Amino acid sequence: MSEGYLANGKTILCRASEADRYQSIDDIDKTEVRVLITEAPYYIQTDTRLAAPLLNTPFTHGEIGVLMKKGQGDLLQLVNDVIYQMKQDGTLRLLHEKYGLVYAY
Repeated sequence: MSEGYLANGKTILCRASEADRYQSIDDIDKTEVRVLITEAPYYIQTDTRLAAPLLNTPFTHGEIGVLMKKGQGDLLQLVNDVIYQMKQDGTLRLLHEKYGLVYAY
């Protein structure tokens, strides 16, 4: 598995008009609040009625990398070098901004 190039995590997705109501995990830990699994960055880009007030500070943290077969050490090194360079020169940040993804590096 390569180094991570995309961060992800659980966060809040709500109506934009109610974003101030949901600023912590305690704000959603109530019987009247429905919780679902969703792709918050995608939905807030495509529907202005929605907001993800804690998108850049999710409750959990994960990273997505490139999976490859064992024994491909040369390829792994090349992929990691490219990811590292993209982090260093800002290319990865620009791609995250372009596509509305969370940047956590």
